[in-house]
Amino acid sequence: MVQSQILGGPKRKSIGLQPITDARPTETQVQSISPKAQELIEESRHKASQSEEESDGESDETEEENEKPVVVIPRPVTPVVVVTRKFRRRRRIFQAANRAKRLDRSRHMEYKYEVRGLMDEIGILDEHRSNILGSIWAKGERQTVSDAKEYLEGKLSEGIITEDQLSRLCAVIDDYTIRR
Repeated sequence: MVQSQILGGPKRKSIGLQPITDARPTETQVQSISPKAQELIEESRHKASQSEEESDGESDETEEENEKPVVVIPRPVTPVVVVTRKFRRRRRIFQAANRAKRLDRSRHMEYKYEVRGLMDEIGILDEHRSNILGSIWAKGERQTVSDAKEYLEGKLSEGIITEDQLSRLCAVIDDYTIRR
């Protein structure tokens, strides 16, 4: 082990190729063939040698006979049928919403900051603040500003907000309204 470490072994692994041994049948292989098979092999060799002798002697005559014109029977050519698919045109079924007064999406963060401060200032109960804040924005942005104001009037009728609080919240909604 020490000697192989000092002297070093082969740096590369061999690729595993072996020298080719002569693949000619030896007499032992020939003897393993059955006598019936041996007879068939000899007959086929004999026939092959006879056909070679005949072709060598009569090559001039057979070439002339073989050069007969070949009659080509015309077949009707079937036209190549190209399958045409009806491609579905991808129609954009996007219908623009009617232009209406809605809340400005680009000012969403400003709206949240301002309305939170306003609700704290005007004294809306903590348990209703996030619900009112989110619902006003959702209705005002997706539907219309008038739907958001109707929502606030519903809260007024439920007794959650007062007239003064309603008017202040409606003023903020009007500040963030655009036509889109």
